[in-house]
Parts: sequence; C-alpha cells; structure tokens
Amino acid sequence: MRAIIFALCLLPAGVLSAPTLAQTEPPVLASAQYSADPDLRCDILEVKRVSGGALNVRWRLVNTASPGVGLTGTAAKPIPYDFGWDDIYYIDPAENKKYQYLKDSAGKRILEVFYGSLEPGKQRMNWAKFPAPPMSSTKISIQIPNFAPFDDIPVSQ
Repeated sequence: MRAIIFALCLLPAGVLSAPTLAQTEPPVLASAQYSADPDLRCDILEVKRVSGGALNVRWRLVNTASPGVGLTGTAAKPIPYDFGWDDIYYIDPAENKKYQYLKDSAGKRILEVFYGSLEPGKQRMNWAKFPAPPMSSTKISIQIPNFAPFDDIPVSQ
C-alpha cells in the first residue's frame, strides 16, 4: 500500500486531478425560466438523431433556489411542476410540422419526464424520443410545458 502511495506522489502535478464540475456537466443548448416560479429553470442538453429514425431530446429541470432563501427573500420551498402530456412536442420550422413523442406498440410513452415537487437546490434529468425530422432540417423548436419555446435548437447527428 505504501509503495502505491509513494508512486502516486511521483506523478507530475495534475495527472490525477479530479474533474471539475464544469467538466462533468453537459453543455446547455438553451435555458428558460418556469412561468409560475423564476426559481425553476429548464436546460435543453441534447437534441440528437439516433438509430431507427428517432430524435432523442434530453433536458433537466433545476430548482435554482438554495436550500436557505429563495429569490423572493423568503425561505425556499419545493416547486410543484405539472403539465399535460400533449404539451411536450417539437416543431420543425423547415417543414412547418409538429411532432409528438413516440409511443411503443402497447401505446406507452417513450420518455421519462419528471412531475411533482422539486426541492431547492435539486435537479431532475428528463428525456423523450420523437420521430426525427427530415435530414434537411438542422434546427427545431422544442416545447417543454410551462416554459417559453426553445427556438432554433440545433439537431446533432
């Protein structure tokens, strides 16, 4: 054990450095505030074509209030979030067409979307699969319920 610790001490500085938060967080393509509470934010993280003619959209909901005090100066509380399933979609502006999320052969939604109360300082990852737009479409507008539309989001290959 001592030999391993000694060997690690001989390595150049930075070789075993821990990843920073910025390195572990996925890049954000766009953000918007929740219409009912500015402490809830939605970040679009990925819009990517995947095999089988599908489009995978990933986003996260973040309660930006610290566990102590929120933006209003009062103690931060959980933020309730709810929506209608038909309000999750994207629009392909090139084709002027609206796409709903995919369903399996049993009619079940192919997605994982959080609803409920989100505690201060917490976040929840979400995803949904949609039919992919034509290859000629390079940008879409995504609708996440109760947030302003996310327009001109690039579609990656």
